[in-house]
Amino acid sequence: MSKIISIGTAVPQHRTEQKEILEFMHAAYDNNEVASRKLNALFHNSGIHTRYSAIPDFDKSRHQHIFFNGTPSKANVENRLSVFKERAIPLAMDAVHTSFKNIDTTVTEFGITHLITVTCTGIHAPGLDAELIYQLDLPKDIFHTSVNFLGCNAAFHALKIADMISKTDEHAKILIVCVELCTLHFQAKDNHANLLSNTIFGDGAAAVIITADKHPGYHHQNTLSINGFYSLLLNKGKELMGWNITPVNFEMILDARIPEVLGEEVNSIFNNAVARFNVPPQSITNWAIHPGGKKILDVIKRKLKLSDEDVLSSYKILDEYGNMSSPTILFVLNELMQEKNKQGETIFSIGFGPGLSIETALFTYA
Repeated sequence: MSKIISIGTAVPQHRTEQKEILEFMHAAYDNNEVASRKLNALFHNSGIHTRYSAIPDFDKSRHQHIFFNGTPSKANVENRLSVFKERAIPLAMDAVHTSFKNIDTTVTEFGITHLITVTCTGIHAPGLDAELIYQLDLPKDIFHTSVNFLGCNAAFHALKIADMISKTDEHAKILIVCVELCTLHFQAKDNHANLLSNTIFGDGAAAVIITADKHPGYHHQNTLSINGFYSLLLNKGKELMGWNITPVNFEMILDARIPEVLGEEVNSIFNNAVARFNVPPQSITNWAIHPGGKKILDVIKRKLKLSDEDVLSSYKILDEYGNMSSPTILFVLNELMQEKNKQGETIFSIGFGPGLSIETALFTYA
């Protein structure tokens, strides 16, 4: 068995309230009456107060816009990925250093043996893993790999890889780094997918330190034992979520039926997952639900008959950061790790990605 001993999170410097982003959106859509009406409804019901971006473009008071201030020729995929290459690593580094600060040590003192990087909002080679090896001065022969283009539930895939590594190497010290700059891919296109993307997505990064269960850990810090994973691909939802790489950007596919389809399936998913984990449903004491959007949280809360307290952390992360894609579930888990006197209690976690692909995990406070 493996365990999470620390999670560090980071967001970029540009923090903008949702009401200011809405003003930017109205202008970006040329104050089109139909688009503005849709945006007003989406923003009003988003459950989001603030979002963060690696670029300053979404605050109407700033004038150093990179793409979206009357310079549409700059808003192409080449320039967006150039900014990703420049700004993703510093944000990832912030998350990494925070994760080690949480346990009062440094990367060098701790001795990372395996590195896993995660992103779906940018790509280049050498990639994030190679750059982090240089920046963190990790051994040049370190095991390293990447999880790319798996969307909002990609952190689960990285956790599964780390868990398998720790089961084969009890001395493994694994670092997972998720970083997403979703806002680089803004496009003022009047369809549901783009309007919804422009309403909910923000930028962020998270770093997770994982060891085998035999590692002594850090007694002043809560840890989470990883008990298992359960995955499911819903074929009937394969066209509902995904993206296309265009000459302009990474264009999201987000169908309005996603919350409905998830609502139809979530009880079966939950029952199958707890059966796989060999635990009774009533033994679940805490919940980490990926806040893909307020409607998704609302429908899962209702279908699983959860209390306001059960989903407090997920709604809180959505309110303060929006949906940051892969790091978001780690922000939720980090919230839960801060709670005291939880030893022996369980966390059921669920996330959703293109396909529709469903990922679940069971954790125990150690």
